[in-house]
Amino acid sequence: MTYKTKIQLGLIAVLVVVVIALIVSQNASPDFPPFFALKRIQEKVFLNLKSSPQQVIDYKRSLLNNRLEELSSQVNRKSYGYILPSAQRYSTLAGEITETVISNNMKDQIPSIINQFNDHKKVLQDLYVIYPKNTDNWEWKYIQDDINYLDLYLDKLSQAK
Repeated sequence: MTYKTKIQLGLIAVLVVVVIALIVSQNASPDFPPFFALKRIQEKVFLNLKSSPQQVIDYKRSLLNNRLEELSSQVNRKSYGYILPSAQRYSTLAGEITETVISNNMKDQIPSIINQFNDHKKVLQDLYVIYPKNTDNWEWKYIQDDINYLDLYLDKLSQAK
């Protein structure tokens, strides 16, 4: 086997590993940091490929559903140490959606986003209720923060109608 062939096989092996990692990372949760970091990079790349505000909003709304799912799974798996970063990612993304809609005067999007935020608020309230509050951690407060942020964003969107 020639040196060139070895290099080509090595590159193919690296490519296969990267592809497998990308596929596996799509379902990664915050409590698997290496794969989750890869997932976040992949999301940022896909977001940067969106060319219109409408495409950005559609993608971010999909990501917001993912963030809520991640937060729910952290509570359900009792991975309490990951609640803060998950809750922060969620509220930040909801705020970005709100600001993008308002700054781009996308009034046609407001009703469906209000519905999404209200649906998410119900899920967050359920998470808040089931979260144990008699433990040493105070992470449940971050779920309450997300609810409060959604109230602020809902108010901003209602005023922008």
